[in-house]
Amino acid sequence: MTQESRVVFIGVSIVQGYVAHSAEVSLRQRFKAKRAVELTHERTESILNTLMPVMVVEDLRDISLSQGFPSHHYRHATIAQSDLCGFTKLASTRRPEEVVEFIGELFGLFDQLTDKYEVYKVETVGDAYIAGQAEAPLTHKNSPMSVVRFGLDMVQETNKWSRRKGEQVSCRVGVHSGECIGGIVGTEMQRYHLFGKLMTEVEVLESTAPEGRVQVSQACKDAVDKQMRLEGLSKSLAMFEERSEETLRTSKGEEHSYDEVGGRTFVVRSYAHYQP
Repeated sequence: MTQESRVVFIGVSIVQGYVAHSAEVSLRQRFKAKRAVELTHERTESILNTLMPVMVVEDLRDISLSQGFPSHHYRHATIAQSDLCGFTKLASTRRPEEVVEFIGELFGLFDQLTDKYEVYKVETVGDAYIAGQAEAPLTHKNSPMSVVRFGLDMVQETNKWSRRKGEQVSCRVGVHSGECIGGIVGTEMQRYHLFGKLMTEVEVLESTAPEGRVQVSQACKDAVDKQMRLEGLSKSLAMFEERSEETLRTSKGEEHSYDEVGGRTFVVRSYAHYQP
């Protein structure tokens, strides 16, 4: 091979190597860009699924913006609302960072329970946690028994957390069944909310529940009894104790009549052995 041929060969090799390197760099950049888009999409989906029911998110993909956001009438919803007893007093003696950490830990435990019982986390208001089930598209599963168990487990997890931390915090829960409306509200910070008399009444059930207990309405008890009959379960699995007081009272002494929540209420004494 002549000197001139060697120079040409080396030049061609260098050019080919440069082209191959450029192609490799371009391929990697395209892969990184594609992966970044995929991760962004996954994060967006994850955020959407925490702000709205999964089936509602799926429905949104099939409609145009000109159609507006869908709303839903739920005829058989069961909603639980909890409140942390003693947390306000605890918060007044701690640094803001500690308060945020504590509420984050407790609500993190409740979030795990929503996955366990397949309930939809509606919202949190201060130290109140609201979640429940209904027919599609709110949740795939609609089991009043599961929502009551969810409430019992919130009480239990709070007690465990308190013992672990050496704090005096407990949880009370109200559970109610009935009709409500669901829909997306907001323009910039959109969220799927539930509205109606049911949501007002479950707040009364929560605020008048005994500390460390779960209080259910007559409608919720009826829904549980119906589910047990349909599933052939023994009534001994769910034991409700009717409240004997003349009126319902909050921890602040505010009085409510039983008529405000659709009749007499019950405290859940036991829910042993049933596994949803």
